[in-house]
Amino acid sequence: MYLTKLELNNRDRAVLTDLGNAHKLHQRIMQAFPDEERENARAEWNVLFRQEPESDVVLVSSAVEGDWNRLPSGYLSQHLSKPFDVEKTPFTVGQLLQFRLKANPSKRDNQSRKLIGMFHEADQLEWLSRQGDRNGFEIQGVDVIQTPNVFGSKGAGKAPIRLATVLYQGVLKVTEVDRLTAALQQGIGRGRSYGCGLLSVAKFRG
Repeated sequence: MYLTKLELNNRDRAVLTDLGNAHKLHQRIMQAFPDEERENARAEWNVLFRQEPESDVVLVSSAVEGDWNRLPSGYLSQHLSKPFDVEKTPFTVGQLLQFRLKANPSKRDNQSRKLIGMFHEADQLEWLSRQGDRNGFEIQGVDVIQTPNVFGSKGAGKAPIRLATVLYQGVLKVTEVDRLTAALQQGIGRGRSYGCGLLSVAKFRG
């Protein structure tokens, strides 16, 4: 697994275009990875990304190292990649970790079967608690920061992309090491192609 910090050049026209269209930003990031006509290269390489709040920094995690020289000249101010062997990281049950997660809390409507976003903080917290049960952690404390909706277009005739997003940051407790490890590699929730689902953890500094 590789973790990469991209600093986008906010004076570059292509950057400004991509930041306004979630599908284009997804395509741009995937340029750094081999597709070899794969049906879903993002899922196969476990590519996840998150634009950090109010900044030009995008964090990327992936199963293989991206070749960021494939992006257009001038697109990045700089980038830094480092390997992270999550399977050898000594997580332990009961361990406290700081975390950050940008997510698309949503559910499927029972009648229409359409996905609908959750806009009330109580529902957003309940969604996160359920994700913790599934992914090997328990929330100990969290700030819920409302973030702008994500918009995008795949082109004429395609349904527009609109995701309601939330930034969670706080402290979690490890309950199942294997499940947490999988969540760090594969992401959490929906919208993983469009900047959601990347769970970041760090040592707890209480």
